[in-house]
Amino acid sequence: MSGRGTLYSYTVVHTPIVPPFEGPYAVALVELEEGPRLITELPGVPLDQIRIGMKLEVAFVDLNETVALPVFRPAEGGCA
Repeated sequence: MSGRGTLYSYTVVHTPIVPPFEGPYAVALVELEEGPRLITELPGVPLDQIRIGMKLEVAFVDLNETVALPVFRPAEGGCA
């Protein structure tokens, strides 16, 4: 997979459900270039800059030595 996609939909969670997530944060549905959709988050993206249709690219957050979590960030020109 290319690691590129488009923001298909999102919601903002204001009350943390489980640690280590602290609200508010965005839960995003990203449509990958290849077609599948993935639920993820957009760490570091200000909530007021999130736009449906924005171009995204994958990044990885290491949870430990063997597990990395895919998250997405704006691609070049992705933020409005």
